Amino acid sequence: MNKRRILLFTGNGKGKSTAAFGMLARALGHGMRVRVIQFVKSDDAVGEQKFFSHFPGVEWEQFGKGFLPRNPDSPDMEQHKIAARTGLDASLAALLSPDYDFVLLDELCFALSQKLIPIEPLLDALCSRDDGKIVVVTGRNAPEALIAVADTVTEMTMIKHGFEQGIAAMKGVEN
Repeated sequence: MNKRRILLFTGNGKGKSTAAFGMLARALGHGMRVRVIQFVKSDDAVGEQKFFSHFPGVEWEQFGKGFLPRNPDSPDMEQHKIAARTGLDASLAALLSPDYDFVLLDELCFALSQKLIPIEPLLDALCSRDDGKIVVVTGRNAPEALIAVADTVTEMTMIKHGFEQGIAAMKGVEN
């Protein structure tokens, strides 16, 4: 029986990372060794990182430069690509490492959709990882190739969001 899992949370609605971090809590509750790799994000003061940093054995890194420039031809885009490629290298190592039971790749789909990183090495690593390894991936605009290899895909659909009503991101809700 194959015990490998790939769970994907995508879509334009809120809750992708929230669902993934709920799974991270479950994994820790079962004594799993976990690795969190965040793409795009660059703020280590977000609530989930502050919370999970209290648990021994949680390895967490951010490989992002924050919000992307609106213009894809911006000279600043190269720094985002470099950060994402470094995150991809860390992801490939984590996926193939026997040191982790649970790997969370937060905002990976967004990095892929913005063409910050290629998908092929990731697909190879996902297919080559050991039995027993759980991989959770989040982000908007999941590519079809990633949807195809995932065994569970959930699309979060936005019906209404406070941001549209002028409500700024709040600690404990969005960060």
